[in-house]
Amino acid sequence: MATLVLTAAGVAVGAMVGGPIGVALAVASAYAGSQIGSNVDRSLFGGNRRVEGPRLGDLTVQSSAYGQTVPLLYGTVRAAGNVIWSTGLIETRREESQKVSGGKGGGSTRVTNVTYLYSVSLAVALSARPIHSIRRVWADGKLLRDGMGRLAVDGLMRVYTGNEAQAPDPIIEAREGIGQAPAYRGLAYVVFENLALAEYANRIPNLTFEVIADDGGVVLLSTVVSDLTARADLAAVDVEGLAGTIHGYALSRSMTYVQALEFLAAVYAFDMVERDQKLYFKSLNRSAVATIDRNDLLRLERGTPLSIGRRQDIDLPREVVVRYIDKDRDYQLGLQRAKRSVTHGLSVLEQDMPLVSDATMAKRTAETLLARHWLERQTYSFALGMAHARLMQGDVVALKQDDRIIDSVLLVEADCNGSTIQFQGVSYSPHIYDSAAAADGGAVPPQVIPDLADTEVYLLNLPALSGSDLGVPHLYMAASSSTTEWRGATLFRSIDAGESYDWVTATSIPALAGVAITALGNGPVDYWDEGAGVVIELFNPSMTLEARTMLAVLNGANGALIGNEIIQFRNATMDGDGRYVLTGLLRGRRGTEHHVGSHGVGERFLLLEPSSLQSIPISFSAVGRTDFYKIVSSGDTLDTSPSIPFAVSAQNLKPFSPVHVQAIRHPNGDCKLHWIRRTRADGAWIDGADVSLAEENERYDVEIIDGSNVLRTMTTTGPEVLYSEAQQLTDHGVVPPSLTVRVYQVSAQVGRGSRAEAIV
Repeated sequence: MATLVLTAAGVAVGAMVGGPIGVALAVASAYAGSQIGSNVDRSLFGGNRRVEGPRLGDLTVQSSAYGQTVPLLYGTVRAAGNVIWSTGLIETRREESQKVSGGKGGGSTRVTNVTYLYSVSLAVALSARPIHSIRRVWADGKLLRDGMGRLAVDGLMRVYTGNEAQAPDPIIEAREGIGQAPAYRGLAYVVFENLALAEYANRIPNLTFEVIADDGGVVLLSTVVSDLTARADLAAVDVEGLAGTIHGYALSRSMTYVQALEFLAAVYAFDMVERDQKLYFKSLNRSAVATIDRNDLLRLERGTPLSIGRRQDIDLPREVVVRYIDKDRDYQLGLQRAKRSVTHGLSVLEQDMPLVSDATMAKRTAETLLARHWLERQTYSFALGMAHARLMQGDVVALKQDDRIIDSVLLVEADCNGSTIQFQGVSYSPHIYDSAAAADGGAVPPQVIPDLADTEVYLLNLPALSGSDLGVPHLYMAASSSTTEWRGATLFRSIDAGESYDWVTATSIPALAGVAITALGNGPVDYWDEGAGVVIELFNPSMTLEARTMLAVLNGANGALIGNEIIQFRNATMDGDGRYVLTGLLRGRRGTEHHVGSHGVGERFLLLEPSSLQSIPISFSAVGRTDFYKIVSSGDTLDTSPSIPFAVSAQNLKPFSPVHVQAIRHPNGDCKLHWIRRTRADGAWIDGADVSLAEENERYDVEIIDGSNVLRTMTTTGPEVLYSEAQQLTDHGVVPPSLTVRVYQVSAQVGRGSRAEAIV
């Protein structure tokens, strides 16, 4: 007779036989110093030994304990592994110097900043059987190594696939001594050399690895079963009846081979039968091998030829919950359910499935498990004569009455008693293995190690944007990037023609920047420009411009630099190409009205936001001098960053141009020129008094112009000047009917501001 060794049935299948298949799963490895020792348990089923099957949590937490299990990995899995060697933290001292100005007459001093960086070299054991490769690596759940082999932090990584010819790792051998380092042959492991730890709070992070255990990353079910039985020293095995593939399977704790196979049998619906000293693995989705007429049944001891039992609803699960490792969600844990809508059952059967799967397979597994529990609630007992001795456990038979099939039965037990064979079975239907259910595990944001993000830097001479920008010259700086992976940048300056660079400032807030696709036309500067508009293309598509109310704009919102003109805009409308059309403009803001007519296609656009625009004080001695600057992206180095020549003009200290330049002709021929000044600070007209001067004293230069020639320059300390008839005759030969006049307000610190030019 054959013996049914295991089945994935939802009911008990009788006593499991002992013998070779009961050999314990040999996956435990103990470490003592640098030696790796096998902790193999070859006990049989007898005794009081308690062994648990695979669990989902075994693959997520890295360990460094002695005697920790080294998994058997199949297919593609994400495994944590066990630290088997480490240097401990390595401390590196770094000094960085920068010059700091000591103020007026105080010279400068060099400040040295000392920082300490930490790294580690370590080895992590991954699999007790050879692997093919390592793809991605995560540290504390964040991508450390991508599929291209790039590391997110400094360090080196080497992979040892577990072959029997691998040599000791050089960093381990360098530390332990020549001939003292183990090669760990037969063990797949990874070595990190000088792994930088700053990103992980200067500690060893929890590392998990995407392990490709077989070529292609997907393994046949029959291959896994064959490997497990071979490890149990079973040679007479037939797996031709198994079909299907496994994305990934990890045996990460000590268990018997039977337990490892029983788990696979439950998920992939197969059983194993011993016939003639050989083990046959077959799918449960199979046809009947015989049809038995009820008239052929022999009477049982209780007097009936067929005994049918049925478990009550209350003992059966209402719902099956399957937890699995989702291959489509970076191996995160997923959950799928199957539920009966009408039942008296109240229990929920929860099944951990430490297999790498997708949502659809997990959903179908849950439905199949639930259907089997309810189908196999019905049991059968019957007896047949020796003419049916060919029937064995694991066979499916059809029961017939009056030429009609009344049921299908999976035989789970057979007992030969002289001239009769007594069979036990459960109700069977192949249709429960044909689930067409589909499921979606949900999206997971992909993790990538970005390329080094380029930085677009804007070094600007701007008028004072606020009252805090007065007093000393300022350099304005903003930095932007076309990628969302930009992590910031640092600005350095050289005042010795590039021989050395000193730290200036750092920023981690990207500016909203782009280019003008169309040229901004001329427009009024005294009221809303409702006619002109400009199309803007942003460098970073993830950034957005927004419309604001008229009141918000009048209160300072939506200020932007286009070319050299500062504007404000009410409306920002996206066109079909993802660009923004800006309309409802205020032009020539903050004294930039003289740039209104200077626009062209392709000029810069920069949203002026306090969070991203830095105002950097500069010494007066640097005004007009060309220095060299470097913007260093986070992750880049100063040496590889290009230098940028730039001269600070102290535009923030220059007065705005006067307005409303007019002339009054006196009867004696004299001409009185007058105008209204503007301020760069505290410009709100609150109490009817004049606005703040924002200068040490009030002074103006007035030029009389003839074409390109300056005929006369007059200086005054108030917003008016007298151009006498005698001066007019001297300059023009006659008293002219009109005059071309330029008026400058003069700063005691930086001289003339922007000019106002008018024909009066």
